[in-house]
Amino acid sequence: MRKKIYVSPSANRKNGYPNRYFVFLKENLAEYFDVLDADNEPYLTQGWALLKHSFKADIFLLSFVETIAFHKLAFAQYLMVRLSFLIMRLRHKEIVFIFHNPRPHKGENWMSRSLTKLQLKRSCLVISHSCETASFARVLLSEYGCPPDKVRYFCHPVVEPAAVGGSAADACRGSSGGEDSARTGEILIWGNILPYKGVLEFVTSPAVRRAGLKVRIVGRCKDASLAADIEKAIVSDDSAGFAGFGAEASTAHRSTFVFENRAADFDELAGLIRSSRFVLFPYLPGSVSSSGVLMDTLTMGGSPVGPAIGAFADLAREDVCFVYGSEAEMVEILKSGRSINPEVLRDFIARNSWHSFARFFADFFASGH
Repeated sequence: MRKKIYVSPSANRKNGYPNRYFVFLKENLAEYFDVLDADNEPYLTQGWALLKHSFKADIFLLSFVETIAFHKLAFAQYLMVRLSFLIMRLRHKEIVFIFHNPRPHKGENWMSRSLTKLQLKRSCLVISHSCETASFARVLLSEYGCPPDKVRYFCHPVVEPAAVGGSAADACRGSSGGEDSARTGEILIWGNILPYKGVLEFVTSPAVRRAGLKVRIVGRCKDASLAADIEKAIVSDDSAGFAGFGAEASTAHRSTFVFENRAADFDELAGLIRSSRFVLFPYLPGSVSSSGVLMDTLTMGGSPVGPAIGAFADLAREDVCFVYGSEAEMVEILKSGRSINPEVLRDFIARNSWHSFARFFADFFASGH
């Protein structure tokens, strides 16, 4: 008899699933489990959805539960989650905590810390998509007096290129930088524009503005103040940034920026990514551990560049990402002619599919762990 599994969070009543992670996870788990809420029924709050399903499922895969500390009705949702865990415990059901980031993007408070601790202690398995976060989870578990060996690192799954209208061959041609890819000299930044992603810091950096780069930023920025600051920085003369370099240098070596404050569909993004020299993730230190946007970039044949932290560092060890430890190193990479080996990328995509991730869970629970 197949076990019933519930993946949290459920779709949001207002926005659905802004992150495709959970759509792909559910679709692939359905091969091995009866997935509750497979039709992605939208819920008003994550806490209520978890409480409702706590009476039904055999296995619970939890992500971002700690972030309800910053949602509407936070304390009420916190109580719902605590009650849900009590029900799961009384029913002797199993919990998997997918620990995406060491800390929520919006910071921490006593509720988020309490829920992180609760999930770590009560889970039979903790999954992290970066070695950095896995190490952090083991430290916390040791502090809580729990065995740290229940933490597993599993690379963030990669969407098969066919799922975004391409093929593995297309992706690898894109990464090769050959004639088929028709690459321009542009640097692309894409995805939702949020403070932790460091876009404003990037476009206001004097070193970046003097580097002679062509940068295109395509992504929705719902923060009107942040969007205005980015636009202002782009159109600014920033004469202070070029002080001491002379008129000729300030013109010839000046970077140019285009900011398109909008969402783009994956067909358009695939074209933008394959035609760009690099796809840049100028994330701020300590802000992120794993990134679905990073993995989608690989799917669509891009050459990602990011800080030497979290999943970026992990993928650099796989030779499918370029990382930097300083601003000067970032500029040097962006001005270089480096590219990713297409055979290495093809192998990486094949080894880290969503199907493999779902199969891991099936084998784990079939073994009695």
